Amino acid sequence: MVEEREVQVHLLPGLAPPGRLAHGIAVVIDVLRASTTIIHALAAGCTAVRPCSAVDEARKVADGMRAGRVLLGGERKGVAPSGFDHGNSPAEYTAKNCRGSTLVLTTTNGTPALVRAAEAERILVAGFVNFSAICDQLRQDSRPVHLICAGTDGEITLEDTLLAGALVDFLCDASEVNLNDGARLAWDCFETHGRVLLGALELSRGAVELRRLGYDEDIQMAAKIDQFALVPELRRDPLRVEVGAVGMVKNHWPK
Repeated sequence: MVEEREVQVHLLPGLAPPGRLAHGIAVVIDVLRASTTIIHALAAGCTAVRPCSAVDEARKVADGMRAGRVLLGGERKGVAPSGFDHGNSPAEYTAKNCRGSTLVLTTTNGTPALVRAAEAERILVAGFVNFSAICDQLRQDSRPVHLICAGTDGEITLEDTLLAGALVDFLCDASEVNLNDGARLAWDCFETHGRVLLGALELSRGAVELRRLGYDEDIQMAAKIDQFALVPELRRDPLRVEVGAVGMVKNHWPK
């Protein structure tokens, strides 16, 4: 009898009880926009991303680092806090800005989700922009899978649920799995809405707010499937996200 692999989706970080992530591999998802921004920043040459839950914490971390080698980025209510170098738009993180620098990042939902996920043995950061690279890592790693959706202000989001559902779809094809109800809900959401991805993302509350703020391009950037073949991975002491794996990957997006 083939042993089933545990695959759980936590539609909000707070829905994963303390201790649940231990011994597993966690995948943190904040499509609009922290996950997408982290991937873009690392692809553009940032050596690491330091996730911080609070604005004051981010300022303190950045102040303690070498001048000229640090970028302070993030958002509250969608826009960059006063004195920050950049916001949370992936378009801001270019090779000119990023190469050789550490990004200290604080966002309303994504970076707290990363900090919460640190309980897991291994932590990856996923977006649609590195979907197949994440799939390859999940196929190679036999640990239980926890897909953690950042949500928005404590509410479940369509865009994060869609990506979780796409990953569940891949994992169901790759091996025998045991799904929790969150995984089944995310999978159903993807099957219903995910085939026209940009249109589905534009339906979300997050996208509506981004359009109101003038960040239409961020939605389009987040919907670019497999733009990058890199996998950001959270390291410890200090908590930082670095490129954990890079390489050519097979396209795993569902046909």
